[in-house]
Amino acid sequence: MKRVLISTGGSGGHVVPAINFYNHLKTDFEVALYTDERGAKYIPKNINKRIFDVKKIPDKKILLPIKILFIFFAFIKSIIHFRRTKFDIVISTGGYMSLPIVLAAKVFNKKIFLFEPNSIIGRSNKFLLIFSTKVFCYDKNLKGINKKYLNKIIEIPPILNKCFYKDVKKNEDNDEVLKILIIGGSQASLFFSKYLKNEIISLSNKFKIELTQQLSQGFDINKYKKEYNENNIKNNLFFFEENLLCNNNFFDIAITRAGASSIAELAHLNIPFISIPFPHATDNHQLFNSQRYFDLNCCWILEEKNFNSGDVTKIINKIMTNKIEYSEKKKNLKKISENNTWENINKKVLKYLNEN
Repeated sequence: MKRVLISTGGSGGHVVPAINFYNHLKTDFEVALYTDERGAKYIPKNINKRIFDVKKIPDKKILLPIKILFIFFAFIKSIIHFRRTKFDIVISTGGYMSLPIVLAAKVFNKKIFLFEPNSIIGRSNKFLLIFSTKVFCYDKNLKGINKKYLNKIIEIPPILNKCFYKDVKKNEDNDEVLKILIIGGSQASLFFSKYLKNEIISLSNKFKIELTQQLSQGFDINKYKKEYNENNIKNNLFFFEENLLCNNNFFDIAITRAGASSIAELAHLNIPFISIPFPHATDNHQLFNSQRYFDLNCCWILEEKNFNSGDVTKIINKIMTNKIEYSEKKKNLKKISENNTWENINKKVLKYLNEN
């Protein structure tokens, strides 16, 4: 059985797709997931993981020599590791720590694949393109990639947690209650926690609302609950809930950041969403992610820099008074998710990994 190493960065945006990729491969390969201390907290205990810490240095020109030095030492560490531990295939899902691992894999002439869930290629994966065999991605029009590497692109449906492929009943319209989901990714959203409460309370003056909302650490859940209860808003508030949408997917609309995994899950569950991309994401990748769905008429986009109080209220009021646009978005979401099955993804990925 071939051995596969999956390397991933420390954020939830890198780790979650890497875990899903791991679960796709574990039946056919002996797989290990390598991450750093930051990423380890997202990985379940039943996964074969190894902490391979590479110190993250801030992106400042003055610190560039130190960063290069750290990567060099991590590269030497990776070389030593590859001498002791044999792998046939290395897959990078991006992130700072993938650089030395993939470079070491190249020294040993290992087969290298990249996995890019975002609509614009990440910096590490972009640097590693020259060494790769293929790039698995969700968007065939992947941005930021040199034309000479376009032949390496393999478009696959978004890789989700296996629970999403079970025969679950998906979201259906309910004219009596407006069910709203607010999520901000693995680290929540300070902006959402600060500014969306008043929008929801304003909407409750016109509609009966059931709210599920993720809050940033440090916010007083009881205080928020009290205010929502005073406005007759049924609510479920939390800081972080793993696989939330696997267990609770009956929402009419979501307000979300635009991490690749989060919006792919919403799309698969046929939940139209208002995307407010995180403006400080590397290379503004969240805006590119949401733009892809916007171009397919599946979502609405509000940019944080142009955000005004009442913007969310306006969109939802419009939806509730004229459901034609909303219905079109649901129809389009269903269309783009039709081929996203566990079997289809497995067939495509395994085809390329098993090629000589």
